[in-house]
Amino acid sequence: MQDKTNTKDTHPDWPADGLERVPDCPVCGDENRELLHKGLSDRVFFCAPGEWSLYRCKSCASAYLDPRPTPATIGLAYQRYFTHDEVTRLSSLGILKKLRRMLANGYRNHRYGTKDYPASILGILAARLMPNNRAIIDASMRHLPKAKEGQQLLDLGCGNGAFLLRARSAGWDVSGVDFDAKAVETACSQGLDVRLGGVETMDPSIEQFDVITLAHVIEHVHHPVAVLQACYRLLKPCGFLWIETPNIASEGHRLFGTAWRGLEPPRHLVLFTLESMRNALSTAGFAEIRVQPYRPLCADLFGTSKAIAEGTDPYSASPRTGLSDRVKKAERIARLDPARREFITVKAWKK
Repeated sequence: MQDKTNTKDTHPDWPADGLERVPDCPVCGDENRELLHKGLSDRVFFCAPGEWSLYRCKSCASAYLDPRPTPATIGLAYQRYFTHDEVTRLSSLGILKKLRRMLANGYRNHRYGTKDYPASILGILAARLMPNNRAIIDASMRHLPKAKEGQQLLDLGCGNGAFLLRARSAGWDVSGVDFDAKAVETACSQGLDVRLGGVETMDPSIEQFDVITLAHVIEHVHHPVAVLQACYRLLKPCGFLWIETPNIASEGHRLFGTAWRGLEPPRHLVLFTLESMRNALSTAGFAEIRVQPYRPLCADLFGTSKAIAEGTDPYSASPRTGLSDRVKKAERIARLDPARREFITVKAWKK
């Protein structure tokens, strides 16, 4: 039986005509569900009005908001958001951060063919000695292969273009799309081909890509399976999709509940499990789906979740005291079991 709560009563601060009901799971279409959390609010960027209910699908275990903002009003939730920011310049960094960037650039130049400078060849050795740091860099490069001449990459939800700049440095012909006009303006000012809108702005009859990436995007869209299907059509044969999104089945969600950083209502409309992501990708037509290598995430995610639980800004000072044992235990679990990691990170290939 579906919840028929009057949306006007439960969302007094959101425009009365700016909400839509979600009677079926946006991932699998099943109507059987259970209430997971209610009374959720924006405790991350403190800019979205209203309180929200999150339901868990009894069939695929994905979670979704109901009711949720309509596509016409969802912009109200993005008035203070990180994609507005410009790319951080080296000159603004302290000495230690400059050294870290030089080492990272040295490894990236060697492994991915980037031309990032200043760089130190010692970064190759540092990456071997510090596998966790190497795994973080590899994830930031979205586990790309070295580019061949003319290969094309599309980043959906590219924000300010930081990743596109790095992929271009590695030899990829890059394009991007984003709904944030300010972010698009920032990206275009750096000479990038970035368009305002979503995947529907791309025409598969005239544009085809070797790689498409979605980094923390799929949880923001109203119709995630339709987006995955559109990505499939835009890929060349044997091309792949790289996707990363918060995992509702993670240890962090189990420990922090309504304070877990990955919830982020109402911007995060749909949250996947690893299995429901596999199923959605299969439904979209993808034939081969591979989980990407582990990287440590719990320290940062648990720190911001603790700040949310304590009612402080998670991006002003994320408290980590008292988290050491929980972080270590969660990282051991995450290393062994991808289904319980903080993020789902997979590649999926077109036939």
